[in-house]
Amino acid sequence: TLCIFFPRQIQNTHTGLDLSVPEYQEVRGKMMSGHVEYHIVVVTRLAAFKSAKHKPEDVVQFMVSKKYSEIEELYQRLTARYPHVSLPLLPRKVLFVGESDISERRAMFNDIMKFISKDEDLATSPELLEFLGTKSSSAVDFKGKNVPDDREKEDEENEALDFFKEEKTPDLISQLLSVENVKKGEKKEEGDEEEEEILDPLGIIRY
Repeated sequence: TLCIFFPRQIQNTHTGLDLSVPEYQEVRGKMMSGHVEYHIVVVTRLAAFKSAKHKPEDVVQFMVSKKYSEIEELYQRLTARYPHVSLPLLPRKVLFVGESDISERRAMFNDIMKFISKDEDLATSPELLEFLGTKSSSAVDFKGKNVPDDREKEDEENEALDFFKEEKTPDLISQLLSVENVKKGEKKEEGDEEEEEILDPLGIIRY
C-alpha cells in the first residue's frame, strides 16, 4: 500500500482518522464469476499508520481494497467487541450481484466507514488497525487472518509449533492435523464467498 502526504486537514480531528469508500472495482473470474473490491480511502495522522520519518502533525493518505467478506468480518468483530455502538446496517447478502446491488453496497460501506472513523473507540481499535494493514503490534491477530506478509504467517506457524512443544502435548500430530483442518475450513469459506459474489450484470444466470 502506497502512503502519500496529503495537504488537506483531517475532518475527524478528535480521532485523527477519516475513512471513505468512494469507488469499487469489479474483478472478473471464469465463467461470468468474479468478485468486487471496494476501495477504502484512509486519511490519517495516527502514528500507527506512519513511518519513523513522519512528524506527529503529518497527514498521510492511502487506499486499501477489500471484498464484501472482509468488510463483513470487520463489522462482526467490531459489533462483538463494542456491543454498545450502533453501527449502520451492513448490506444484505445476495447470491447474484448486479450493478445496482454493488452501487448500493458501496454507499452503505461508505456510511459504515465514516461512522467508524468518527467513533474514538472504533477508530483506534486493534480490529480496525489490522483491517487497514497497520504493522502496529497492538493490532496483531494470532489467528493469522488478513496478514499480508508471508513471512509473518510462517513466524506465526512456528510460534504455534513452539507453543505445542512448550505444552509438552504427547499427541502433537493430532494438534497439527487440527491446525490444517482449520486452514482448510478457512479456504472453504473463501470459496463459498466467491460463489456468493458471482457477478450477473446482464441478468443472465449461468452455472
